[in-house]
Amino acid sequence: MALNPVHTILDYHATQYPTSSPVRLFSCPGRINIIGEHIDYSGGHVLPAAIDRAVYICISPNTAGEFRFSDCLFNKQTAVNIDSFYSSRDTLPKIWIYPYGAIALLGKDWRSGYDISFYSTIPSGGGMSSSAAITVGTMYAVSSMTGNIPDTATLARLGQRVEKDFAGVACGIMDQFAVINGKKNSAMFLDTRDLSFDYCAIDPGIHFVLINSGIKHSLRDSSYNERRSECESALEKARRAGASAEHLCELQPAELETVKAKLTGNEYKRAYHAVTENARTIDFVNIIRRGDYAAAGVLLYASHESLRDCYDVSIPEIDDMVEWTRGMEGVYGSRMMGGGFGGCTINMVSKNSVGAFTEDILKKYLSRFGRRPDIYDCSISDGVRELPAQR
Repeated sequence: MALNPVHTILDYHATQYPTSSPVRLFSCPGRINIIGEHIDYSGGHVLPAAIDRAVYICISPNTAGEFRFSDCLFNKQTAVNIDSFYSSRDTLPKIWIYPYGAIALLGKDWRSGYDISFYSTIPSGGGMSSSAAITVGTMYAVSSMTGNIPDTATLARLGQRVEKDFAGVACGIMDQFAVINGKKNSAMFLDTRDLSFDYCAIDPGIHFVLINSGIKHSLRDSSYNERRSECESALEKARRAGASAEHLCELQPAELETVKAKLTGNEYKRAYHAVTENARTIDFVNIIRRGDYAAAGVLLYASHESLRDCYDVSIPEIDDMVEWTRGMEGVYGSRMMGGGFGGCTINMVSKNSVGAFTEDILKKYLSRFGRRPDIYDCSISDGVRELPAQR
């Protein structure tokens, strides 16, 4: 029987901190990104959705004058004194860098400490933004305790800063925004230039099934930051050549071709992906709203091909997994999802075909890799929120 995450975290927190009260409970989801990959830092349109896998956080005040952290999955603990909180960064074990960074950026003169326990049902390294969930969830929980919750845009930007300033990942803002503003049964059509968005209802007859390659990625250790730098360089050169765009995704295809000679080969490839992926995302939303799932699926395959050939963030194992889906009954489309260099594929599948699809994928995966894959049939959920702290 699967563990109930609410019961698990409440029991664990009570064991770790039996005298700490009152206890409050929060949940922050992971996210999928249906389409619009690697363009949230280039002013693109993206289509993420919060999912039914989350980080659960118990928090209660203590009289020890410390922030005390505990992780239920790994049974690890640490404590940071509030008087030396802001000078403790370099001595803190890396496992705690996200919650520490989240609290540090709240910028408070802490007068009392808190006990904080974590339990995650989001696979680490699977491209479902476990780091954004931990960061945003911690920030939301702690600021709820102080009675001063930042507005959603500020919360998202602070979460993005944690990734950059503490984890060394120059990520966009999509992940944080999605886990904050998620809405059950709807994806978010987000314009990352100004954070304006509307919701795109997802037919319950369509499921998004994730297949984990089993290869964990680390954005800090991969070439993620290099890709972003190449995009920024491409935009700067395009602007010097006369382009008026403020963001790379605002370039039109013809305009990009006129400045191609000014760019290195990799800069052009990255820019070409950004421009075409932005257009694919806009088209996908219009098509999905019409209910033409087959046409929408074609765009998912095109997105993967661009990520593979122009952005160079896929790997052979992921490419094979995408190719397996072509021609499968009830499968509309597939692509790699997340930062790349591992992680999951996202597959758009008819609800009635999910069982047959997973069985077929299981056989192919076992034959190719000699092990069983992790398969996640994701439901679209709400964003960060407080839950009743009771069993």
